[in-house]
Amino acid sequence: MASNGETENYLSPLDSIDLINPLELLAEWVDEAKELGLPEPDAMNLATVDKNGNPHNRMVLMRHINDTEIGFFTNLASSKANDIFSSSKTSSTLWWPQLGRQVRIEGTAKEMNRNMVDSYFAQRPRNSKIAAWSSKQSSELESMDKLHEVFDGFKDKFAAETILTPPFWGGFTITVEKIEYWLGREFRLHDRIVLSKLGDTWTKIRIYP
Repeated sequence: MASNGETENYLSPLDSIDLINPLELLAEWVDEAKELGLPEPDAMNLATVDKNGNPHNRMVLMRHINDTEIGFFTNLASSKANDIFSSSKTSSTLWWPQLGRQVRIEGTAKEMNRNMVDSYFAQRPRNSKIAAWSSKQSSELESMDKLHEVFDGFKDKFAAETILTPPFWGGFTITVEKIEYWLGREFRLHDRIVLSKLGDTWTKIRIYP
């Protein structure tokens, strides 16, 4: 739409999405957000449901992506992990307001293999490793002073040791079954492409904003 309200030809960058690897554009968008120095460029809102069907959502960091799946890391005793263990269906949203871009993902989550978890954990900053050992994530905490006390205790314990992955810390991969790319445009004439997995192939449709 031109600024005077007249219709103009619109060449959508979403028309070139690869049906062989529809997650390729997601990886490109995350990389571009990182290159531009945007805050938390791989942050995503993860929605799960518990065993009673109650929905929960929270922000996590998408630390893994390939041709078929995305992934994140967490304490395996956390509420999000317990939700996934009881109901593996998830929904996620990544949003870069500075770029007018959004991606919505639906899929099935499963626990990440330990080799992948250990490889990622080994690259974490030392204090982040200690924090992982210190947190009984989603459990009641009497005070922040208590958390710092536990952290300092593990810091002393590991002072001269290599810090290995806690057995209660891991990750989940989400096999993508549906993904929507959204581009913000003038006058709310937003561009939306939805890709759905059917067997071994992907279908692609454009939907109204």
